[in-house]
Amino acid sequence: MTDRDNNLSRRRFLKLGSYGLLAVPAVAGLGWSTAAQAMERLSEDDPAAQALNYVHDASAAAGHPAYEEGQNCLNCLLYTDASAMDWGPCTVFPNLLVAAEGWCTAWVSR
Repeated sequence: MTDRDNNLSRRRFLKLGSYGLLAVPAVAGLGWSTAAQAMERLSEDDPAAQALNYVHDASAAAGHPAYEEGQNCLNCLLYTDASAMDWGPCTVFPNLLVAAEGWCTAWVSR
C-alpha cells in the first residue's frame, strides 16, 4: 500500500467519523422528545406536588412567601429541557412533566 492510499483511507475515516459525531446529537434529540411525550403530566393533587406547593400557573403562587414575580418552571435550573415551551421534564419530579408556566418552592434561578 502506498502513502497515497494511506492518506486517502485516513481522510475517508476522519470524514465518516465526523459525520457520525454530527449524527449523535440529532438521534439523541429524537429519542428524548419521544420519551418526553410518553411521560405523564404532574397533577397539582400529587402528594409530592402538594409538598412543594406546585401550581400549573405561577401567578397562582403570588401569595406564597417564597414566590417572586417572574419565577416559573421555564426559567428554573431544575427544568431540564428549556426548549419545551408548554410541558417539560423537571429533576424534582422524575418521569413527570411540569407546566412551563408552573412554579414550586424548589425553584432555582437558571
